[in-house]
Amino acid sequence: MTLPALSLEDLSPHEAANAEEDAWLARLAAYLVDHDHTLHLSGRRRQDEEDDAALTRGADGRWWTGRFIGEIRFEGRELRIEPRLGLDVVGVWLARALNLSVIPKAATQAASGPLIAQLVDRMWSAAVAEAGRHGPPRFRRADVHEGPYIRGRLDVPGTVRLRSARRPKVASRLERRSVDNAVSRAIVLADRTLTSLLGLEKPWRPELATELLAQLRAAVGANPQMPSAREMRQVRYAPITRAFEPVARLSLEIARRRGTLTSGAGDDTSGVLIDVAELWELFLVHCARRAFGESRVEHGTGAGSNAFLLTSESDETACMGRLKTDLLITDPRGREWAVIDAKYKRLRNSRERPNGVDRADLYQLTAYLAGHDVPYGALAYPPADDKARAVDLGPWRTASGQRVEFLRLPAGEANCVAEFRAFGAVVESRDLHSAIGIPN
Repeated sequence: MTLPALSLEDLSPHEAANAEEDAWLARLAAYLVDHDHTLHLSGRRRQDEEDDAALTRGADGRWWTGRFIGEIRFEGRELRIEPRLGLDVVGVWLARALNLSVIPKAATQAASGPLIAQLVDRMWSAAVAEAGRHGPPRFRRADVHEGPYIRGRLDVPGTVRLRSARRPKVASRLERRSVDNAVSRAIVLADRTLTSLLGLEKPWRPELATELLAQLRAAVGANPQMPSAREMRQVRYAPITRAFEPVARLSLEIARRRGTLTSGAGDDTSGVLIDVAELWELFLVHCARRAFGESRVEHGTGAGSNAFLLTSESDETACMGRLKTDLLITDPRGREWAVIDAKYKRLRNSRERPNGVDRADLYQLTAYLAGHDVPYGALAYPPADDKARAVDLGPWRTASGQRVEFLRLPAGEANCVAEFRAFGAVVESRDLHSAIGIPN
């Protein structure tokens, strides 16, 4: 007998209907700890050890979902975790994570196939279309030739080897731009994976994406070899092909997930999860850059940070405890002004968190404030109606006078940008650098 799918929302509690369902959730939770079904949109796995898993049992015996959304089929039954803020909101965040200026229609439109796969395909195909506005991804490649004539430039070392082997030929290299490359292979393989889930009919796909995919398949074949991570790192993007960089990164992640993305049957385990915490982080980076300007906002987890907790007294080049805050913001004069860490969690009072804030998150923020020596720091949460003492009694300050806030930022782009500008204007007007003794 096929059991009905169990539908939950992220960051929400669930009371098991019976002992059988409770035991199934326990086995699934244990499975998810050891198996990664997460689609990593930025090409790297988050290392937030304090964040909850996809599914955990609370102290009161209820089950709690974590920061992930998606669908997992396990032991013949499906678990669906839907975004509590709505698919339209998450769709916008996903578009911003891929740096899209055009957002396709909401994924709530009826169609076949897993809902999260539809959402990924809508955003991925829109990104492919936008990146391909000026043509397919063409990159320089060198074709090596051996023969009686030179084609392109003479390859002196190659020619010397030929003559040493008593072969009366010359070696030459002809450089040209070609669509047959690692980026094209990754995109074609991602399309194969998504088609295995959703079928051939995808009415939401832009026409330009369909045309571009046909060109790429003609160049690399319908089932090309999977490009290696090294090949992808070696790609040198020109300004006109730069838009393909995030598309290629996401395409390779989708292509690698083919086994776990393919719909399961019977006792097969399959499915895909999206880390909404990653989307929330990238969405806030986007909004902050719109509010303060691109040059004033550094995405700390996306680049190597130069801030550390400790420096050796005997060797000043030796440091320990690298700090990687999500957002590092400078003031109009170029001084480091604020650290903001994105937290896709519920900010709410509870027996374990009487102030609403996880102790580990609080320690993390104070470490960032000490390491960067900035006048302002904040933890940024998604909107919610939960009561939190940390919000009600804020703003706060550290022993050295640094201002600290626990923010619930809007889920919509325009309102979030406005909120960044509003609190930025307040903090800058108070000149907190002088207030805590940082030289002007």
